[in-house]
Amino acid sequence: MANPQSDAFSSEGSFDLMRYVQLVLKRKGLLVLIALVAMFAALVAAYAMPKKYKAESIVFVEQNVISDLVKGIAITPSMDTKIKAIKVTMLSRTMILGVIKALDMDVHAASDRDLDAMIAGLQNNIQVRLDERKGVFMISYEDAIPVRARDVVNTLTRIFIEENTSTKRKESFEATQFLAEQIEVFKKRIDAAEKEIDKFKAESGQVLFADEGAIRSELNDASVRLEELRIRINALKTSRSLLVSNTPLRLQLDEQQKVLESMRGRYTENHPKVRQLENAIAATKQQIRSSGDSELNAVYRTSEYQSIKVNLASLENTRQNLEEEVRKNREILRKIPAVRSELAELERKRKNETIIYEKLVSRYGQSEVSKEMELQDKSMSFRVLDPAVVPSTPSKPNRPFIILLGIVGGIGLGIGVIVLLDVINPSIKTLDDLKEYGVPVLAVIPKVRDEEQIARQRVRDRWIYAVGILGIVISLSFLVMEFLHLGLVDKVIATVVDMIG
Repeated sequence: MANPQSDAFSSEGSFDLMRYVQLVLKRKGLLVLIALVAMFAALVAAYAMPKKYKAESIVFVEQNVISDLVKGIAITPSMDTKIKAIKVTMLSRTMILGVIKALDMDVHAASDRDLDAMIAGLQNNIQVRLDERKGVFMISYEDAIPVRARDVVNTLTRIFIEENTSTKRKESFEATQFLAEQIEVFKKRIDAAEKEIDKFKAESGQVLFADEGAIRSELNDASVRLEELRIRINALKTSRSLLVSNTPLRLQLDEQQKVLESMRGRYTENHPKVRQLENAIAATKQQIRSSGDSELNAVYRTSEYQSIKVNLASLENTRQNLEEEVRKNREILRKIPAVRSELAELERKRKNETIIYEKLVSRYGQSEVSKEMELQDKSMSFRVLDPAVVPSTPSKPNRPFIILLGIVGGIGLGIGVIVLLDVINPSIKTLDDLKEYGVPVLAVIPKVRDEEQIARQRVRDRWIYAVGILGIVISLSFLVMEFLHLGLVDKVIATVVDMIG
């Protein structure tokens, strides 16, 4: 007859569930022992761990309807901004230190290091959870003393609300004061900018308000007039020259020079007539030099020469005045771009100052409304929906979970140990294992037990099952008591401790 375990693996490497079920049943004593140890350890851990009590307070962030009415007029922080700042503020060192002093917890701190450790402990144990959708936040704290857990939560909530209210009012006052100071500063800057513009206009008014088109037209007209004046002046100068050069001796000299030029074309330089005429010209020049001044003075005294002189002086004076006017106009045209650019820069500066000033005035009005809203708590307020109460049941340790984990984990650990022992056992377990060594199998002899062995095994199995069931029942009893919060075990433990003490 074949061994039941000889075909545990139908093929090499395949898993046979029934084999491991039989293996667990075969070694059920080890399974029960490991499970009982795990369940007992879980029970000990569940009741040995110190209890923590959790107190929680729910605060509603109330958005006042006035905030919607003054939207755009007053500046109020958004709900999201308020809620996001709550957690940081509540867990700040200043806030936690205020709670410690309010509850006289600092009397237990012998040094600054102890106080820092107490603050760090509270910061780690206090939880602030935000529900932006509902507009609420929850403050919770765990402590071994239920009353202290409640007091810490309620005190922290109270201090936060009071601090938040006073901070909002202080910020509103400071913001309004700052805006008032800045308004005064920018008002002075605007006045200074306007004075600077007025001074600049007074100094550069001729250039600033000049008509560029008219000036260019005047320049064109002046150019035409100057050209006409130059022509007239040149004509008068020519007339004057002709008048001066038309004296009898000068006319005689000119005639002689013309004849000399004609004779040189016909005779040589040494011809008697040429030499005679050259001597006559020299005599005429000598005569001009000796009596030329009197002859010119006679010309200067003529009315024609005096008329030319007066007209020429008048035209020269007119030309100088016109040239001076052209120079001034060109200077104005040259300065116009720079002056206008400088004025534009001054006006731009004043405009920027004015824009900032107007914004400050607008913000100041909004700040006044915001300040009144903060003073009267009209913008946003905090309302405690559920204040923390003394917790009646501990939040830690989670005894039902630990006990249930002990039951399930003990059974799983027992099965795992049995399977592990089987895996690391090098002995031959199946017929296939033997065949791997190439040993021919002639027959399989099953293990035969007598009736006495079978009877003893059945008694042993009953005891194992009874102990295992008893352990599970005891663990389940503790589990049920914890679910029902009966507290019987805690009372027994307290009684035993009192008796021992």
